[in-house]
Amino acid sequence: IVIEEEIEIEDADTDEEEIIEIIEEEEEEELFNFAVVEQQPIFPGCSENASKDENYICFQRGIGSHIKENFEYPAIAKEMGISEKIFVEFVIDKTGLVTSARVVRGDDRHLTQEALRLVNSIPKMTPAKQRGKAVAVTFTLPINFSLQ
Repeated sequence: IVIEEEIEIEDADTDEEEIIEIIEEEEEEELFNFAVVEQQPIFPGCSENASKDENYICFQRGIGSHIKENFEYPAIAKEMGISEKIFVEFVIDKTGLVTSARVVRGDDRHLTQEALRLVNSIPKMTPAKQRGKAVAVTFTLPINFSLQ
């Protein structure tokens, strides 16, 4: 399953437009993936009584809104005109916290640092559940840093 959502961010200081693209990608090495767990993580503000599909969409929107609201294009990368898609893998642990965030693909250190900062600032969620017990799930979040 690949769900694509594009977030546009405009910097008030310039006429350039920044776009962050969020694409969820499932990986074979996941502890659990959302298709396997009975109840996926629930992003703050999403309803625990909603359907699995509704919570998935709410989760996707919540992550996207969080990234958009907290995003800061690194000044040095902007000055140098650097654009890149950074893939960050992280675990939503049994308590609902984001842990073990790491860049799995990305070269520019300024953009990778910003991507990690964004992911590490994701708020605590209701954890995923399998057979009624909280479980950790792995998630990969691509963030497309693009100057246009």
